[in-house]
Amino acid sequence: MRAVAAISSSVPLTCLCSSRVVLSPSSTPIISRCNRPVALFRSFPSSSWAGKRRTRESRCEFVQLDHSTEKRLSLVVVRGSASPAVEAPVRTTLESMEVLVKAATGHPDKLGDCPFSQRVLLTLEEKHIPYSAKYVDMSNKPQWFLEANPGGKVPVIKHEEKWIADSDVITVLLEELHPEPSLVSPEETKSVGSNIFGAFIKFLTSKDPADGTEKALLDELTAIDEQLKKSGKYINGEKVTSVDLALAPKLYHLKTALGHYKKWAVPDSLPNVKRYMEDLFSRESFQKTKAVEEYVVKGWEAKVNAA
Repeated sequence: MRAVAAISSSVPLTCLCSSRVVLSPSSTPIISRCNRPVALFRSFPSSSWAGKRRTRESRCEFVQLDHSTEKRLSLVVVRGSASPAVEAPVRTTLESMEVLVKAATGHPDKLGDCPFSQRVLLTLEEKHIPYSAKYVDMSNKPQWFLEANPGGKVPVIKHEEKWIADSDVITVLLEELHPEPSLVSPEETKSVGSNIFGAFIKFLTSKDPADGTEKALLDELTAIDEQLKKSGKYINGEKVTSVDLALAPKLYHLKTALGHYKKWAVPDSLPNVKRYMEDLFSRESFQKTKAVEEYVVKGWEAKVNAA
């Protein structure tokens, strides 16, 4: 068994899948459960890491932070019949996935208002996948971006030296590459809210109050409300899934743009949708990946004025 001199017994370790483990200087191990279903993390004093009986293994990445450096560690976690045991940590390199997203209009160094870019960022966050986001000025696309992605659209991710576009394709790929935690939606609910964005845009750009675009949007929102009445917190129950991550950015644009340009809000007659939006928007992943409202408003300005 290798020594673990690089690990301080008093420095917290934070798991990338949201667990927290503290290496205790005392003789009593501290146990913390990771979000992954088969992983149970147990921290021992740094002088007593040992491997014992095992029945299954699971890997989890940890980050140890000190005052000046960031060290990436991988723990092989094993479960025994009575208590888990942990092998010595091994240094590893955790590669970040490169993702290209829209820059804010007029602010090329800030995250922009693309809901499809946010969908991919949400997926990366919810799956705890390390990534590096680069902002692309879509009004003045750089040559390197067009060479990497001739279609000229975002979001785009880099996988095995290839650039892959389209949020639908990207999110499916991320699920295949990183199946835990699972975000898979059942087939019967995958299409919930699929028409909401088109209905929102038609109403936002409409100049005729009697053209039926508001009713069409309300019909779409009512269908989501009915689904939530049956399912609970999210579209598929208490756990967030891919359909929620696809809907969240679109509902954010709906709330922000319609509130600004039409002074319109989701009516109280749709309480499940209103609660759902609050739940989605308050998630840590959403707060970390949303564009500020000012950029969302600015992003829709040209379409509204051109209508």
